[in-house]
Amino acid sequence: MKILAIDIGAGTEDILLYNEEKGNIENCVKMVLPSPSLIFAEKVKKATRLCKGIFVGGSVIGGGAFAHALREHVESGLKVFMTEQAAYTIRNDLDEVRDLGIEIIRGEGKPKNFDGETLTIKEVDIRRLESFLAESGESLSDIDVAAVAVQDHGVFPKGMSNRRFRIQKTKELLEGDPKPENLAFEKDEIPQCFLRMWSAAQAVKDQLPNAKALVMDTSPAAILGCLKDPIVEKANSALAVNVGNCHTIATITSGGEILALMEHHTRRLTPKKIQQLLTDFADGKLSDEEVFKEGGHGSFYLAKAPSFRKIEAVAATGPNRSILRKTGLQVHFAAPAGDVMMTGPIGLIEAAKRKFV
Repeated sequence: MKILAIDIGAGTEDILLYNEEKGNIENCVKMVLPSPSLIFAEKVKKATRLCKGIFVGGSVIGGGAFAHALREHVESGLKVFMTEQAAYTIRNDLDEVRDLGIEIIRGEGKPKNFDGETLTIKEVDIRRLESFLAESGESLSDIDVAAVAVQDHGVFPKGMSNRRFRIQKTKELLEGDPKPENLAFEKDEIPQCFLRMWSAAQAVKDQLPNAKALVMDTSPAAILGCLKDPIVEKANSALAVNVGNCHTIATITSGGEILALMEHHTRRLTPKKIQQLLTDFADGKLSDEEVFKEGGHGSFYLAKAPSFRKIEAVAATGPNRSILRKTGLQVHFAAPAGDVMMTGPIGLIEAAKRKFV
């Protein structure tokens, strides 16, 4: 089986070309590149320096640095035009995009008499990757599965918190069958609210029509990768924590199933706070309302929590995992395949194996 796994985060795009014919996964090609959001943000900053307006077309990508650069462009008194599809990059509510001073146009055509910079945004560029790999004798023409992880809050109902919507949708997807791979979707399985996931899956099918397309949110992909660490795999019950640049997600798992899940915003967590959260979470004492009121997304239990003292492994991954070194918790820093940067791609590969083998 040959799987192309692409994990697109806020800062980096982590890529692993898994080929079981190579034996050890350490023999497979892996790369860590700047995220598309950062790359497009630099293009916006250049246009700002040149005092040029910007027209943005293309598909939905991660906002992050790119969205921030566009807001600064508008605040500088310069024009930003976006197609409806591209505008979902900024907010999942287009009225909120307009409120930022960005003009949304119908169709893909530029505004009349526009003479500024044009950006066509996309975050899954397999053709560029294929060209680069060809120089090393690697081919993508025989890929069985192309799996992509992106963070997608989903288009939420008017008047509802996007944080509430995200955590409730995650719970809904796991209630029938609480296995981590049930948060990974083939193109025709993607819930309609997840526009960024749909855009990623469509990009895969357009560029690799013979491959199966699989998409997953970055947070559960990292958790599933964390659970593939050799030490964590030996534990019957595990508390896995992904401390990302924006989100921190934790799950309690046992027997391959998710018993509980909690999601917060990393910037709101101190070592003392995260230690208390994780302890209460594993003890079954953490309420959804408590997490939400503190600025997080929320939490839920699908089964009775085992209690913290019965957790056999506390494992951490993510770019801000070092915060856990400053707690009193005994934490294993997961590195599946020997590389923490490959945690997301390893999770994608595992999800693909479970879905398609």
